[in-house]
Amino acid sequence: MLEKLKELMKNVDPDMNLDNVNENTKLIDDLHFDSLGIMMFAMAIEDEYGISFDEPMNFLTVKDVIDYIEANKK
Repeated sequence: MLEKLKELMKNVDPDMNLDNVNENTKLIDDLHFDSLGIMMFAMAIEDEYGISFDEPMNFLTVKDVIDYIEANKK
């Protein structure tokens, strides 16, 4: 799942360096996602995994995203 998320991140920001991304990578501090980037990433996750975010995405790390997807994917 990590590789798929990296692909989605790359679609949001083609210039993003994802070489060192792992489950502990912080979305804002390490990847420098801004609010628009987070929103676009959330939309890409919704499309890819058929899930819907009922509330704003408040994930700190890539692992938080993976855990949410695994708990909510259809």
